[in-house]
Amino acid sequence: MLVAPTRSRDATALQRRIRSRQARIGIVGLGYAGLPLALECAKAGYSTLGLDVDEAKVSQINAGTSPVSSIEQSAIRAAVAAGLLQATADFRPIDSLDCIVVCVPTPLTTQNLPDTRYVEAAMRAIADNLAPQSLVVLQSSSYPGSTRELALPALESRGWRVGCDFYLAYAPERVDPGNRRYGVRNTPKLVGGITPTCAKVACSLFEQLVETVVPVRSPEVAELAKLVENTFRFINISFVNEVALLCDRLGLNVWEVIGAASTKPFAFLPHYPGPGVGGDCIPVMPLYLEWCAAREELPLKMVAAARAVNQRMPEFVVEKLARLLRARQARSLEGARVLIVGVSYKPDLADLRNAPSLQILSLLQEHGANPSYHDPLVPTLLVGDAALTSTGLDTVADYDAVVLVTPHRSIDYDRLIARSRLILDTQNALANRGASNVVHL
Repeated sequence: MLVAPTRSRDATALQRRIRSRQARIGIVGLGYAGLPLALECAKAGYSTLGLDVDEAKVSQINAGTSPVSSIEQSAIRAAVAAGLLQATADFRPIDSLDCIVVCVPTPLTTQNLPDTRYVEAAMRAIADNLAPQSLVVLQSSSYPGSTRELALPALESRGWRVGCDFYLAYAPERVDPGNRRYGVRNTPKLVGGITPTCAKVACSLFEQLVETVVPVRSPEVAELAKLVENTFRFINISFVNEVALLCDRLGLNVWEVIGAASTKPFAFLPHYPGPGVGGDCIPVMPLYLEWCAAREELPLKMVAAARAVNQRMPEFVVEKLARLLRARQARSLEGARVLIVGVSYKPDLADLRNAPSLQILSLLQEHGANPSYHDPLVPTLLVGDAALTSTGLDTVADYDAVVLVTPHRSIDYDRLIARSRLILDTQNALANRGASNVVHL
């Protein structure tokens, strides 16, 4: 049944409200992408409502504490104290919002297929409560066609017309957690609207929040651009990981090779090897791209090959450690005490999403080793059925080997080097220390 919009406002009026900071903004999903955007909205002077189904996270934000390790509590406290940021698990107040940005997760299923249930649930909740002439922006990374296939039907289910009764656009997140140089404001924002009016309204919002807004022809262009950005890194990382495997065979230092290649002032962009690819974008979005291409009956052979290389790296780390133990201590991995240092997927974050350390720990267990870990940001974790607790570095001399997976700045590396028998440095973090007990990937 058609429900006629009653709010007397058109696109021009909404743009005026946005530019004058009178618009109320809602951010659905308060994680690594949504919470920084909510804080940027509050910082710009907007009354901002964060919405999340996790009530514990909502309580933390309202209490002025941070549920995201890369975000300082002081920023949240300031926004909450100023009355510009509030969080809720109740989606009914959406009817009082002018602009809603959806930042929910888009993980993979157990079959490595796109899992869009969070986007679909968010859009249903928005559709049930949306006020007329409001702007809805999908920011969650997804496949080309997601905005048109998942968001649009839900919002049109009330009989409203896009570009007239409500406005819908796609503007992918480009958040790099922990990056001290680039944040929400100084990272260019892609915006693709379902209609030209939708694009103009969405651009009006982001022009108040970021320094550079880049309008594109359609949501599909922005959706695919996001996947291309992440897959570009994924493929190049796989290449240098494969080079690392070759360097291991040739007895060369892969970091020296990359450093030498980087002296070329054109046509080379350095990427670096590691123990695997972690996080919620780089190892995930290429599979969204693969799935999208498979729908078009076009297999992406390069992406599939890159995935195979990157997935092998944790196994290579364990293989190399086994070789080092045989060569230096005349012993096997079985029964060896191994300390993994740094388990989050990225330095200085407490984020375990797709962290390669988890697979390394699991492989060590399978090979009969006795692994433990040290990470000042991750007090406990679960590997298979085993619950592990972070151990201190005071007993590091008791371990047969140390594997440095994630080099947090807070780790005491002088102590680690001084007391360790053998360190396998998977990130080249100890390259300048000149320690004979350190071996690089």
